[in-house]
Amino acid sequence: MSLMRVYVRVKYIIYLDTSSDEEEKALLMFTQLCLDERLCIIRQPIPKKVRIRSVITRDRAWHDAKMMNGYFTPGTGYTSRQFKHRLGMREELFKKLLGKLLEVDLEWHQCTDAIGTMGHSSHMKLVSVMKCLCKSTTADSVDDYTRMGATTIYYYLKRFCHTVCMTFGEKYLCQPTPEDIQRLLAENTERGFLGMLGSVDCMQWPWKNCPIAWKEI
Repeated sequence: MSLMRVYVRVKYIIYLDTSSDEEEKALLMFTQLCLDERLCIIRQPIPKKVRIRSVITRDRAWHDAKMMNGYFTPGTGYTSRQFKHRLGMREELFKKLLGKLLEVDLEWHQCTDAIGTMGHSSHMKLVSVMKCLCKSTTADSVDDYTRMGATTIYYYLKRFCHTVCMTFGEKYLCQPTPEDIQRLLAENTERGFLGMLGSVDCMQWPWKNCPIAWKEI
């Protein structure tokens, strides 16, 4: 029992007396501890198979050069009218907005990943966001041109909305003043929409020639 007593003292830091009763208790304790250790080993969860992420070769540099040549190279790409039609704004406004985003949010800068691969350019990030906002295009549909995954596009879409609200909200998203309300009501009255304020589609305006299928039930 002396060897067992030494083992218990070294492994479990339990000091035992030399009496027979203590030796019997120690033997029971030692047996229980050994069983607990064996059960702990048996009950270990079976490791699951590690899922390997699929890597897509997106060739960002080539597609970025194609996008810059199509949208931002004078004389070789889209005209100013086509630029506004595709991205919902003039090129001057696009560049001004991009400059402000680069100023207030570092996430819009082009960075490298852990292995040194260049990420998406600042222009490509904003082009993908504008395609989704202007044309209501899904992120998966933009991927084939911008070479950006859907989760990446949604990430920058949320950051764009947040940055615009935080940066320009005080100036452009403020509530109308009483003077603004009277001016808007007067302008809409001249157009024939009496009492209309802030309505986009004028759905509440009665239309005597409205098709039966569209009439309010």
